[in-house]
Amino acid sequence: MESTSSNSGNLDAGSARAALAAVAASRAEAATRVAAPWWYHAGLGITLALVFLSMSLRMASWGVPVLIGVVVALGWAVRRATGVSLERYTATPGATLLFGLYALTFIVLAVTGMILEWGAGVHWALAGAGVVIGALTIVVGYRADAATRRDIRAGR
Repeated sequence: MESTSSNSGNLDAGSARAALAAVAASRAEAATRVAAPWWYHAGLGITLALVFLSMSLRMASWGVPVLIGVVVALGWAVRRATGVSLERYTATPGATLLFGLYALTFIVLAVTGMILEWGAGVHWALAGAGVVIGALTIVVGYRADAATRRDIRAGR
């Protein structure tokens, strides 16, 4: 079969290479801008730890709504600071895998803390689970940023 397309834009190999170089440069720029500032990960981890602490202290009825507001504000602030709006933990395959493992660990820790504190009467079990979840959130946040940058540079 013959191709019926015409090269109406007078494109040649040089202009195609230039266009691909521009795409690569844009990808590299996006990869540098996508990483969240340090305060985002720290704020998210500390906020989650405080949510679990408020449950241990039996103050979740007012603590959790306030802390959910903090999480929303952090999301808004990181979009403003980076100039990039994306689903931070599911934007690329590498970040999605990390987030899946994180979510599973989060659920296991939260349920274990709830069973220990509310079922077995172990005081501060939820707060302890929250500290671990908060630290894990910070570590996974940095790792997810690194995975996202790597995947964007690779074109995934």
